[in-house]
Amino acid sequence: MKSLWIALGVVGLIIVVLLFVGGSYISTKNTLVVKNEAVTQAYSQVNVVQQRRMDLIPNLVASVKGYVNEETTVLTNIANARAAVIGATDRASSIQANKQLDVAISPLLRLQEAYPNLKGNEQFIRLEDELAGTENRIAVERQRYNKTLEDYNISVRQFPASIWAGMAGFQYRDEYFKGDAANSVAPKVDFGK
Repeated sequence: MKSLWIALGVVGLIIVVLLFVGGSYISTKNTLVVKNEAVTQAYSQVNVVQQRRMDLIPNLVASVKGYVNEETTVLTNIANARAAVIGATDRASSIQANKQLDVAISPLLRLQEAYPNLKGNEQFIRLEDELAGTENRIAVERQRYNKTLEDYNISVRQFPASIWAGMAGFQYRDEYFKGDAANSVAPKVDFGK
């Protein structure tokens, strides 16, 4: 009789342990599904504001062309960078293409210094303001995306969730928006000219 109670106690303990382990797995998997979807949603929001920039660029370039015929290199670089963004096939290539577009836009906004009449063009000023506002929105959305991705990555890598994440197919994702390495070098300023 005593051995029957011991056997039932062991079986009961095994059932409790299995229920705890199964509950932990299900809970962790559900949490990771939610966080993975949050990363996807945050990236979609980045795409929305980047698309706004993509829509503004042709208008801005067209308004500048009338004043700046000889600055074709700047306009060509912007057109090429925009084409790369449109042609991006995955998240990593889209992030890289948008970094190139960030770099290509900067000289366009500096053209107004070389062409004072461009400063007075109402359409250019309006488009420049919209583009500057869009660039700020992009920065904010990229920061939100990076934070959401960081939260997901921490959840995937922390113990014991890392065990369940691996079993459920959730992996660390290194798809962060990062600054351009060229920006770490300070520009040379020469007032002697």
